[in-house]
Amino acid sequence: MRDPDPLAPRGQSVDAARGPSLGPSLDPSPVARGRRRWTRVGVAVEPPGDGPPSRVRYQWDADTELLVASIGDRRNGGAAAASLELEGADGSWLTIELRAGRFCGLEVAVWPPVRLRTAVEPPLATEPGHVSVPELLALGATTDVEVDTQLVVEADRQRRTYHFRLGRSRPTRAVRVGRDILLDVDEDGDLAGLWLLNVPAQPLPH
Repeated sequence: MRDPDPLAPRGQSVDAARGPSLGPSLDPSPVARGRRRWTRVGVAVEPPGDGPPSRVRYQWDADTELLVASIGDRRNGGAAAASLELEGADGSWLTIELRAGRFCGLEVAVWPPVRLRTAVEPPLATEPGHVSVPELLALGATTDVEVDTQLVVEADRQRRTYHFRLGRSRPTRAVRVGRDILLDVDEDGDLAGLWLLNVPAQPLPH
């Protein structure tokens, strides 16, 4: 069931132009518009360098309930060059953006049902780092990939902390890629989840 909270992000239909889901596939052959489909995202964790974690900028769109989280990157400016579009079986849709091969932000376009909890506590043990997707880099800097997965999201009742899980629950370690964004990486080196911390309040619809 959808989250009964009236302020919960409302489910939206995926744009008809995107077409129906093709279902899980390990076939890396190009699909429409030169995109590719995966069922997992292998990542590499690199040392973070000097200085504290980069700040995170959040932006809500009150009309569409879209949430954008962008990580400041002192090493490289410019727009994101590649993206991973995570598509849930329920029509949910989250896009991960990469710049110079590194995770630089995300966009929640269509929310899965939000499961509200009294508290959602992020991992206490985290490691700072930059996260890249080697397989995506090997395909080319401007390649976009669609990932078929199960998206589950939990939030505390104040909606300050959101935890997205990709696929089944499994042991992970947490990598802090920005001051307020953590990525869950499983024992196989695959992306298993994302944490958004200190999210500002969602504006009321116009």
